[in-house]
Amino acid sequence: MPIRPSISTKRKKKEQQSYSADKAELEDHRNNGTLSETDEDEANADAPRVAQWVDEDALNDDPNVTEVPMDSLASLETDLSSLPMGALRQAQNLLKGNDTSDLSDNDSEPSDSPNEKDAPPKSEWSTKSRSDIRKRQNKHAPIEITSKKPVTRRRTVVNVQTPQARDPRFLPMTGEFSSQKFNDNYQFLNESHKTELSTLRENLKRARKLLVSSPRDTRHEREAEVKRLELALKKAESTVNKDRRDATEQEALRRAKKEERKKQESGKGKWFMKESEKKELLVRARYDAIAEQGGQRAVKKSIEKKRKKIAQKEKKSRPFPKGGVAQSRSSKRPLEHDSHDRHREKRRKVA
Repeated sequence: MPIRPSISTKRKKKEQQSYSADKAELEDHRNNGTLSETDEDEANADAPRVAQWVDEDALNDDPNVTEVPMDSLASLETDLSSLPMGALRQAQNLLKGNDTSDLSDNDSEPSDSPNEKDAPPKSEWSTKSRSDIRKRQNKHAPIEITSKKPVTRRRTVVNVQTPQARDPRFLPMTGEFSSQKFNDNYQFLNESHKTELSTLRENLKRARKLLVSSPRDTRHEREAEVKRLELALKKAESTVNKDRRDATEQEALRRAKKEERKKQESGKGKWFMKESEKKELLVRARYDAIAEQGGQRAVKKSIEKKRKKIAQKEKKSRPFPKGGVAQSRSSKRPLEHDSHDRHREKRRKVA
């Protein structure tokens, strides 16, 4: 039985036959002169290629490029080294911007206006020294305005004159402040404070009488009214005492200035009172006024009150010892137990 050829051998034979037929057809066309360049390129697509060597100097030779002498390059380097760093940095930034603008200009059409051609070239960067740059008015001022702060969209169309608050007492046309004139002009306030104090005393006296004879349902309201009047009375008393003390101090200072003025008229030089001397003078005048009203007993009472006040302040500022409060509480407990025991014994005896 004969051996049948395989499929691969059959395919190879068909490819060789087609290749030989195409080659013969190309040879006929080439001999007849009917083959075009594109057909020849397509036919020689699988043919081996040959690289051609070209000199780099021949490629770089450009007739439009002009050579710059070395002397001019050296002078240019010296000029650039003499410029400040700020100017060089600015020029570098401008050159970068020009490169990007040239790329965008090449895409657009060139303008043929004669003004642009005839205009002289402008200097893109300044050669001023760094000291000529304007500085900030304050070192804490920002170098650049922040962009996070929103800009107002309101605009003033018509300027409206808004009324400005002013106090006529502090205008320059009123002159300098004089304590004597001020006290004379506002003397009626002291009298009103005294009348207010007297009316509050009468109202408090009447409210206390009503509290005693008030029924149970209105007793809470009467007690609140009495407390309110007592607080108002204390405030009015302190105001009247302050007015009286200020008047006494002003009178003492006025008397001292008058005596000093008389001494200067007689030939004594200028003298200015110290703060310690002024404080001593005011304290003496205050106690003299208290002695005129209540005698030496009132003075002693005032001094004792002042001494207790100072002692209480010192006691509050004094640091407490560790465990002092607990010891005092523990020391009080046995006494409480003893008192309870005594009461129990009394109850037993009575029973």
